Amino acid sequence: MGVDSDNDGVDMVPPLDQDEESDDKHNVNDDDGNVGIFNDRMPPRRRIALPLLTMVALILIIVGISYGRTKTMAAPATTLSTSLGEGSIIEFTMANLNTNREKCTYIQPASRLECVPNHDHSTNKFRIQLHPDWSPIGVKRFEELTRADFWQEVRIFRIVPGFVSQFGISSDPSTQQEWSKQITDDPVVGSNVRGTVTFATSGKNTRTTQIFINTSDNQFLDTQGFSPIGQVLKAGEGYGGMEIVDEFYDGYGEKPDQGKIRTIGMDYLQEFPLLSFVVSAEFVA
Repeated sequence: MGVDSDNDGVDMVPPLDQDEESDDKHNVNDDDGNVGIFNDRMPPRRRIALPLLTMVALILIIVGISYGRTKTMAAPATTLSTSLGEGSIIEFTMANLNTNREKCTYIQPASRLECVPNHDHSTNKFRIQLHPDWSPIGVKRFEELTRADFWQEVRIFRIVPGFVSQFGISSDPSTQQEWSKQITDDPVVGSNVRGTVTFATSGKNTRTTQIFINTSDNQFLDTQGFSPIGQVLKAGEGYGGMEIVDEFYDGYGEKPDQGKIRTIGMDYLQEFPLLSFVVSAEFVA
């Protein structure tokens, strides 16, 4: 399911962000230190001390490794306790869903939905629970975008059934440009199972604004460096769950061009009037 990045002939592994081009491959590096090998070729007069020296060396190695692991395990707890908006929950209100497209009208000046009487508004809403313990850098960017009302009128421009639903390009090119600064990657802690939310990329350390929701179990993405930042919550009072995501309009497939959305914005998106889009995204916890 490769996609040609900006029609330059480079076949990128999806899901991707075409904001930048890169030949870097995703990888997860494990930089564990190597343990030295002791040289046992000693003079005869010292061979009697070998067992004792070996025992002492092994004790020192075990203590050192245990101390290092303790420090490694303790560090994330310190980071998480001070992370921005730890565990935030964001509620998305959506328009142009398959099941209720005819029941609600988007009122642009007020940025709200006007629906028929007795409409169940929970069928237009879902919530994302963020996990800074999975991806602190990614969560911080997502929260910043939410506070800036970036998601308003953002289209779900790429739907691959049984794989992902991708969005995160502003319908306003100037707004998109403001958020073009890339953020560094987080280590992959969570797994890309159905319902998890992850930044799309075009290579190593290239995350900006594009997000995808895994609509199937895509654990193979874990080894490619895609670090989930949160997950869609199960349906609750006043909002739905993944059943709302499953109702995103998929009739255009992957036809909408990312480059044109980014540079032309709404004038180009009018060619795809049925695309589902975000009405609002608000912190609820």
